[in-house]
Amino acid sequence: MPRRMILTDAERQNFLALPADDDNLIRHWSLNDEDQRLLETRRRDDTRLGLALQLCALRYPGRLIQRGEVIPESALAFLAEQLRIEPEVLANFARRTPTRYEQLAILRQNYGFSELSHPLRADLLAFARGVAIASTKDKFVVTALADEMRRRRIVIPGITVIERLAGQACTEAEEALFADVVARLPPDLIVRMETLLAMRPRVRQSGISWLREPPGKAGEAAMRGLIDRLEAVRHVGLSKDVLMAVPAHRVRRMAQEGRRLTAQNFEQMRSGRRHATLAAFLLEMEIALTDAAIGMFEVLIGKTFRQAEAERDKQLLENASSATSALDFFVSFGEAISAKRETGLSLDEAVNSVSSWEQLMQATAAAKAVSRTRKDDDLIAYLPAQYARIRRFAVPFLTAFTFEGNRQNRDFIDAVMQMKAAGKGGRRSTNPPLIANARDLVDKRWIKVILAADGSIDQRMLELFILVELKNRIAANEIWIKGSRTYRALDEDMISHQTYAIIKAEARIPVAIPVDVEIYLAQKAEVLDQKLREAANRLETGRGDTRIGAKGLRVPAVKTAETEAALAFAKRVAAFMPTIRLTDLVADIDRMTGFSSLFEHLQTGRTPNDMRVFYAAIIAEATNLGYSKMALACPGITRRQMQQMSLWHFREETFTLALARLVEAQHAAPCAAVFGLHTVSSSDGQHIHLGDGGEVAGGVNGHYGTNPIIKLYTAISGRYAPFHTKIIAATASEAVHVLDALLETDAGLDIARHHVDGGGVSDLVFAFCHALGFAFVPRIPDLDGRCLYGFRPGKHYGILQNVIGDRIDADLIRAHWDDILRLMTSLRTRTVCASLMLKRLSATTRQSGLAQALRQMGRIERTLFTLDWINDEDLRKTTTAELNNRNSLVRAVNLHRLGRFRDRSQENLSIRASALNLVVTAIIHWNTIYTGRVVDALRNTGQPVPEPLLTSLSPLSWEHVNLTGDYLWEEKPALDDSGFRPIPFTL
Repeated sequence: MPRRMILTDAERQNFLALPADDDNLIRHWSLNDEDQRLLETRRRDDTRLGLALQLCALRYPGRLIQRGEVIPESALAFLAEQLRIEPEVLANFARRTPTRYEQLAILRQNYGFSELSHPLRADLLAFARGVAIASTKDKFVVTALADEMRRRRIVIPGITVIERLAGQACTEAEEALFADVVARLPPDLIVRMETLLAMRPRVRQSGISWLREPPGKAGEAAMRGLIDRLEAVRHVGLSKDVLMAVPAHRVRRMAQEGRRLTAQNFEQMRSGRRHATLAAFLLEMEIALTDAAIGMFEVLIGKTFRQAEAERDKQLLENASSATSALDFFVSFGEAISAKRETGLSLDEAVNSVSSWEQLMQATAAAKAVSRTRKDDDLIAYLPAQYARIRRFAVPFLTAFTFEGNRQNRDFIDAVMQMKAAGKGGRRSTNPPLIANARDLVDKRWIKVILAADGSIDQRMLELFILVELKNRIAANEIWIKGSRTYRALDEDMISHQTYAIIKAEARIPVAIPVDVEIYLAQKAEVLDQKLREAANRLETGRGDTRIGAKGLRVPAVKTAETEAALAFAKRVAAFMPTIRLTDLVADIDRMTGFSSLFEHLQTGRTPNDMRVFYAAIIAEATNLGYSKMALACPGITRRQMQQMSLWHFREETFTLALARLVEAQHAAPCAAVFGLHTVSSSDGQHIHLGDGGEVAGGVNGHYGTNPIIKLYTAISGRYAPFHTKIIAATASEAVHVLDALLETDAGLDIARHHVDGGGVSDLVFAFCHALGFAFVPRIPDLDGRCLYGFRPGKHYGILQNVIGDRIDADLIRAHWDDILRLMTSLRTRTVCASLMLKRLSATTRQSGLAQALRQMGRIERTLFTLDWINDEDLRKTTTAELNNRNSLVRAVNLHRLGRFRDRSQENLSIRASALNLVVTAIIHWNTIYTGRVVDALRNTGQPVPEPLLTSLSPLSWEHVNLTGDYLWEEKPALDDSGFRPIPFTL
């Protein structure tokens, strides 16, 4: 078996290096009283120092000092100081070989150090296998093995020995896990899995490749395709129990590997690994296909209403001329009737004198035909035209899934199941039980189109109601689907009741609010009452710039503008920035931060072996150039090389780690502090148009035209670092995604205040942010019509009485307090994604008690914030300034192919967005460093650098960066003595 390479050359060289920094020297090389007594038995200073050196080296890093090895000066001085001798005496140590061997024997005898024997090797191998099974990375096994050898005082022969032992342990651990999985797989099930590797009849495609196909544009065919693939996976008959002995992180890794391997790759693997990887992949695909089908069902139902709206608007347009004629008729008719009545004619005589009753009825019918409004309930009347199309995707959807829910939804689920049973037979749901049960569930909006005047039931409309209501209840998490991850029961997503009970008993609930609900309510009631009174007093006395009008509170807009001096200074600094190709900039940042080392190979854990291919692939994704055209622009680099690099090294987790390293490095740069506070952040969505085949992955948002788009929702720190980005749907609420950036970033930022624009505001976000310890500071564009809330009636607050809504329901908060704390604990421990919980709680139609209680908390916080907003002009200015830091650099980098993404799958779109954000962050980090160097150069040459103007600088400029052209790399960049590019500085 070939040797398993785990460490890089640099890691291998430094792994057993002697400590040189103060922290490690103090921790590992401090001598205790026992050590001092042993050393005092040596007569000569040089032998005392030499013996101490060997002792400390055996303790850490756990090896012998080699003959002629250079000892770090700091380490030598640290030991000499403890022994009260001069470091120079070491030159006389061990000139006689017997002295060294004698001292090693003394240390073994007194401290129990031992050589790595065969029995010890077997023990360590067993230890390392246990670590390898639970470990997420092979490197952790090497580290754990070295630590164990130090603990057991086993002399480490060398790094290659540890690496070889760790590699053997990792291999044996994997084989043991694979064998356990295979032992749980019946032979016939293995045969069915192997069948997926064969070519499918009549198509040049393997079954495994077919399963991974993107679903395509939402429609009946796409839904059937998803269901067919899901049924193919289910036909294999896998149970998740086959992976019960495999740690969750290994299951995820095996599934990721399976998504990337071709059928040929699978066939080349050893049978045990092939079958275990296939099992993990298929189980993950079953979940992914389930979620995709449910998501498409939601999209198709929504699309049905949009088509109904389009049909309604079309009819309104067609009837416009009739409406005009009818209106003209009634105007003339009214005038004539009035005139005739004045002459004393009866109403009947007056009507007959100006028009016939037939003309009047025709005009009335024409007016009635176009009198529809744009209310949702009117759209329901247009749904029957969509019935045949809806049924084509609804029947296979209902047949494919099992629906579950609580007791309140049992009757509705029964109606769904009866409709499902009828659909299997290809007939409509005409059975009386369905009609009887569903009729009781129909709301007022639907009852008038389902129930005829004679009491008969429109069966088509009844089925449409069930499907629309099913979509709403799934979105609200009132009904969940077996086998889904996104649409399972809310309680399953949160931390378990048992774990929460332990955390609660140990008083470790990670929230920023009192865990005692009575204390919380008392505090909020007091501060809310005080602030409402203060605000009312300010408004009544005319203090401040806020006024109260007929529609509510009115706050003047904040205007911000940079001074001419600030603009001139920023332009002056920009003029001295070194010019650089984008390729060299990315390489520069990698030299400074080593972010490329975080892009580990999915299978081997190795870092990229060809850095130019790695950089080219990153830039091709970020600039939207694509691998084919990048290969033409990069001599010596092929499209296949970049595809392989992307396939095995580009994953969501590798981009997340690399981004975190760049953000931390940018924040640590001295100049970053002048840009803003590291505890502040903001987030906003940026639309990206889709092109060619990529259009199927997006949606239409009327605010951005009629072409399909996606949104990049990005969070930016107060120092301009974009520390989190994700793709969201074209019409998705931005408020749902606000908290993901704050809770999921690995950048180590300590964000205390977060700003958003109007699209990111909701009562639930206010509640979540406050409970988790974030100050949520949105820019609310318009306060007209927005209510304030208090624990007391509005009459207690004078002028504010008309803008104060319902009282805060304290009893509702009390009733769900424990659920609220458990939910927040789940978010803080990353047990569940914040956007998923916010989406479910926001979508609820018959709001759950938990959602209602959280909204009550959100109303408290939104009211408190609004009162601060209207009273504090500085808060409005600060918020506006933070939100004006929009990142136009994104569009500048994403310049090729008209800036349109063309990827069909969500995974590929995510990789492209992550690469774009990473390169943008690299430019920002580079600009931060060199902005600081330009400012230092100005100071060093006596040029004026006004401190107040430093805050006007920004690292978002790109005029000095060549973003396009030939993508080449400098062989040896021209750097100054400090390792940076020289500043083109001339007075």
